[in-house]
Amino acid sequence: MPESQVRTEILSRLRNVRGHIAGIERMVDEQQDCSNILVQISAVRSSVEKIGITLLENNAMECVLNNKHSTPEDQKNLEQVVKQMLTFLKR
Repeated sequence: MPESQVRTEILSRLRNVRGHIAGIERMVDEQQDCSNILVQISAVRSSVEKIGITLLENNAMECVLNNKHSTPEDQKNLEQVVKQMLTFLKR
């Protein structure tokens, strides 16, 4: 994904999280049920983790792709490692 697309995606997700947090603030202010608030906090945490994974994946790929000395084999190996990391992190 080109850098501008990643940036746009991340900013969109962050804005979504900001709106979600505002909703949680309203829930707390209105003294809504704790279990409902915790569900919403869990959703925000999941969203933030996904943002982090996207940043990690993009950064790792850019590091190798922008390295003048990287070979196609290096790129293939990195893609494999990134996929493994993502599989582990998504559990």
